[in-house]
Amino acid sequence: MTTVSNIRSAPKFRQTVLLIDDQPTVLDIHAAILKSLKMNLKIVTMTDPVEALAWLKNKQVDLIITDFRMHQMNGMQFVQALKNSKNVLTHSIVVVTVLKDQATHQELISAGASACLTKPVQTQELANVAKTLLEQSKIYYGLGLIK
Repeated sequence: MTTVSNIRSAPKFRQTVLLIDDQPTVLDIHAAILKSLKMNLKIVTMTDPVEALAWLKNKQVDLIITDFRMHQMNGMQFVQALKNSKNVLTHSIVVVTVLKDQATHQELISAGASACLTKPVQTQELANVAKTLLEQSKIYYGLGLIK
């Protein structure tokens, strides 16, 4: 029997990454970094976190990379809204922020973010974190830990 776990852990499955930032230039930079991984990803970009939350209700994504400071809500509110939503199927969230305050970074991790990176994000750092989280996602699906 074919299951979602079998499909999502298959070698040819295209993982989905959602990028959210209210600055289109940052979205372009982050998308270029992800494309450089050569992982055949489906990359979706959005500038509005509220719109992203609505979109996520009907989608399954493997990784979300979001800005912290946005007009409609901040990264903490976004992470909390994701974690409180029963309809959203994702487990990896990376928050990118100009804030260098380690307490804020820890709060984000405690709220459910997988990682918190400081802007301007270093290309190799974002690439390494994204690749690790995407590989973990495939493993989790392959083991049936995520349905």
